[in-house]
Amino acid sequence: MAQVTVGIPVYNGAATLRRAVESILAQTHPAALVHISDNASTDDTAAIAEALAAEHERVVFTRHPVNLGYSGNFGFVLGKAETDYFMWLAADDHVEPSYLERTLGALEADPGLVAAVSRALFVRPDGTRRRVEGTYSLLADPITNLAVYLSNPSDNTRLFGVYKTWALQSAFPPRYFHAYDWTVAGGTLLYGRHLEIPETLMVRDETPSDAYVRAVRRDNPTTLGRLFPVLHMTMDLVVRQRTPLRWPVLKAMLKLNLEMHMNYVLLYHPRYGNIISPILRKQLLWRLAARQPPSNAHDPTMGESNSLQGPGLDHPATKPPR
Repeated sequence: MAQVTVGIPVYNGAATLRRAVESILAQTHPAALVHISDNASTDDTAAIAEALAAEHERVVFTRHPVNLGYSGNFGFVLGKAETDYFMWLAADDHVEPSYLERTLGALEADPGLVAAVSRALFVRPDGTRRRVEGTYSLLADPITNLAVYLSNPSDNTRLFGVYKTWALQSAFPPRYFHAYDWTVAGGTLLYGRHLEIPETLMVRDETPSDAYVRAVRRDNPTTLGRLFPVLHMTMDLVVRQRTPLRWPVLKAMLKLNLEMHMNYVLLYHPRYGNIISPILRKQLLWRLAARQPPSNAHDPTMGESNSLQGPGLDHPATKPPR
């Protein structure tokens, strides 16, 4: 039976941590290890995590005396994983009992897959729900998949799917920058395909969309990094991960950088933003729109002929590094 590590990076998550952990312990797939990593919380998170570790032998708890930062805590639990499969679970999210059985079953059945994630729901502060948009399948070749993904990363809920551990560790960046989670999910597409399980098996707390634009000033200290919020993310994909620079990928990268630039200046430099926004929308962005994914890109029943095609002879992503 395939083993999976579920990493739960948490900061001040006392209100929901137990629910998240118990949703994993209740899985129909029993071979799951839970690693809670407390990022120097100031509430009762540590006490709850200690109690859970004492109650369940499959739960491991690490408390950090100093805050590692957002990506630092995510990277810590990923780096400690020794199982073939890994997933992150946010402390304020939870999954249905069949989540691991369905995702791991798909991964075990198709060697060309590198990730599987179910459909999901967002819960708003007022209790209303809406369907998550960022779990769509990417089942074509790596260039097409990456171009389609970068053209619409959406809410990036795919980050909380189940992954082959080696691929996720290879894609994870060594330092933090804005939208680092996009380079993680995008980087794994150089190693294999992503499948959406067509059942709603995850529930997530929704973060206001403008929070990500406001985070740019916190994440990127330089003027250039703020004006072009995903420039560091783009460079990580190009330089460190050696993404093949085919035109569909370049076009999607340029479009994403211009869209994020526009969102930032509309919020923080509205006079300039109101001038440049119509120009970008009418004259450039529509020309850079990625072509639609092929008809089988969302089809979980696709045949063997659509198995993974290598990203290119100039790229090392052709087999696991171990």
